[in-house]
Amino acid sequence: MLATDSGKARIERPGEPPPDLAGRAGIVPDLMGSERDPGPPRVLSGIQPSGDFHLGNYIGAVRHWVADQDRNDCFYLIVDLHAITLPQNPQELRARTVELATILLAAGIDPERSTLFVQSHVHEHAELAWVLQCVATLGELRRMTQFKEKTAKGQESSSSAGLFTYPVLQAADILLYRTDKVPVGEDQRQHVELTRDIAQRFNRRFGDTFVLPEATVPPVGAKIMDLQNPGAKMSKSSESPQGTIAILDPPEDLARKVRTAVTDSGREVIAREDKPAITNLLTIHSIISGQPVDALEERYAGSGYAQFKSDLADELVAFLEPFQRRYHDLRDDPGEIARLLGIGAEKARAVASEMLALAYDRVGLLPMGKA
Repeated sequence: MLATDSGKARIERPGEPPPDLAGRAGIVPDLMGSERDPGPPRVLSGIQPSGDFHLGNYIGAVRHWVADQDRNDCFYLIVDLHAITLPQNPQELRARTVELATILLAAGIDPERSTLFVQSHVHEHAELAWVLQCVATLGELRRMTQFKEKTAKGQESSSSAGLFTYPVLQAADILLYRTDKVPVGEDQRQHVELTRDIAQRFNRRFGDTFVLPEATVPPVGAKIMDLQNPGAKMSKSSESPQGTIAILDPPEDLARKVRTAVTDSGREVIAREDKPAITNLLTIHSIISGQPVDALEERYAGSGYAQFKSDLADELVAFLEPFQRRYHDLRDDPGEIARLLGIGAEKARAVASEMLALAYDRVGLLPMGKA
């Protein structure tokens, strides 16, 4: 049966005492059982180093990560191993990884208040993923949405095996750190549920080991839509470069994209269902300026689109200027980026190595140097 203690999940078997594993070779006493030491909830989030990081990414995710550092024990990872499930240019992948790390640091992720690292720098992720692949089932993986979409399009035979098994690597990412909460969108909740299923099955077979994480869906915030196609969300892909506000765009490009954004018929600067383009621009203006949409509607009543878009362009450039200045200062010191990522990897490995050792012991793998 599933029992909980202070919000941490624990598996118990009726009429059967839990396995007595204390004192066995390789076991760290403070890791016994699927509970962490008391403290702030541990939260884990990952992001792929692919595509151009845009305003929607910053508003929808990273600014919340920055604030979360003061409330939780946060682990933030750049998931480069997940990126290679699709074909990648090796040089571009390395450059994107460094760029993303620099963006996160410039945005306010503080290595002293959280743990920021590159997934491939902690080899325990790949090693635990193999153990968990031996616990997960083919049926579970076939039901995962992305694989089902590929199959429906007839791409199964040409897709990498990694695309099929990557949800297990995601489970390893989460379970390695005894994670309490995983912030996700509704479309990613399925991955956390799979992680819980794998962890429960492992715990039943081998004894209390993994914390069962909870998916936390942040309150629905404002969606940032494409400036050229307000019916689609702004995307990291390059399919609509003129409709995407990349946060590293030079000021002149930022201003040009806003001024050439599509608008709706009429001249009213008003948020309304039948005016998706101007509603999107009002949403952006409201978020970066801190002014309510209704106050902006009143401010621009009767002025038309041109003045509104010109002012929004100026606001956007001013909003991103401090971030871009920090980004360029950091980018000019690649040694410091490498140093900070190294610190994060060591912090992560201190937790991950003990968790992997415990999982290895639970399944019966022989520790090196023991017989």
